[in-house]
Amino acid sequence: MVIRKTKKKEEGSPTLPKDMIFEILSQMTLGDIGRCRLVSKDWNLITYDSSFIQAHCERTKTIDGFFIRSLKWSKPVNKFVSINESDPKSKLSLDFIPGPVSIIAATKQGLLLCVDDYSCRNHKYYVCKPSTKQWTKIPNPRTRYFTERCAMVVLKSNPLHYKIIRFSTHPLRKFVTYKSVRYSFLFCEIFDSKEWAWKKLKDLVLLPKDEWLGFDPVVSVSGSLYWLTNNNMVFVFHVDSNKWTTFDLPFPLCKKDYFDPMKLVEYQGCVGMLCKKGCDIQVWMMENHGVWSKKQTVSIEPAKLSTCCYPVAFQSSDIMLMRDDTNMIHYDFRSGNSKMSNVWTRPMEIFPFHSDFELVDLKNRCYKKKYVKVLVRLSRRFSRYLFKFFR
Repeated sequence: MVIRKTKKKEEGSPTLPKDMIFEILSQMTLGDIGRCRLVSKDWNLITYDSSFIQAHCERTKTIDGFFIRSLKWSKPVNKFVSINESDPKSKLSLDFIPGPVSIIAATKQGLLLCVDDYSCRNHKYYVCKPSTKQWTKIPNPRTRYFTERCAMVVLKSNPLHYKIIRFSTHPLRKFVTYKSVRYSFLFCEIFDSKEWAWKKLKDLVLLPKDEWLGFDPVVSVSGSLYWLTNNNMVFVFHVDSNKWTTFDLPFPLCKKDYFDPMKLVEYQGCVGMLCKKGCDIQVWMMENHGVWSKKQTVSIEPAKLSTCCYPVAFQSSDIMLMRDDTNMIHYDFRSGNSKMSNVWTRPMEIFPFHSDFELVDLKNRCYKKKYVKVLVRLSRRFSRYLFKFFR
């Protein structure tokens, strides 16, 4: 009886060869791949392999790399770095946006949030898609507050729906007392592309005293935003509920200055941590909320890299992006090979970038249609009142 049941189960659930799964997935769009990663762990691992990412970019005309933000002669410089620099598609820039801008947030769907550096107080905020050279200006938030951190999340691709989360602080007041405990606090404003307006949350974001969000770009995983704080805590903001929380890291990640340095990254669709100590880089991953495990230890000795090189992100599950003072290095730690790209100046922020070349509706025509309908209704009512008055 047991043998028959096992046979029926095996006959009812055939498995496809990995090569066939590879071929099918490598011809799907970025949105479909994101959904297929939830099917099984095997499918998820396939889509993060470097060979798959390269094949997918060639077959679907997509692009994968990093935008590097830095300063040169006090002017913002934004350079795109890809492991396939010989490909003409990798020559992305932000020259199509009027005036010099700096990137402050990026999404996995190829959208960037930029800010004008040369507007003294009223900065100009732009949302753009570099692969199609589309851009639009969005309304300004409360500029009397100083921006601390920004993040951007795409909720839906067709029609396009995204949100921008901005944390800001008062220029004169840094702390607040709540229940006899002193906290540092932040204001939170959210820009919704459907409403085409900013909305300030009523509740303040309270952090332990002398705690602030790190300078590295946010890590976005499963609709939540993760920042590493200055004291090695993790701050999490949930976009769907507009709630936030903090939690401590396990030993030895919780020890400040134990590693040199620590970077919060996305690793195989989960929150990961890159910790460097000497010539070794430890890769940690949070599979469940607050539960961390060390996945592997990578050595930079096979590539003969300098100890001044620091890990910053994952290009794929087997290629790590590293940096020194003036270079970005793609390090394949399975083969021990490395590829160097010069960025002229010291990189300030690094934004992972994945994009296709499909046009999107950045200006939110749905919102404009609603606005036009409201104007039409008001004009009709006004005309009726005028007709009654003059009659």
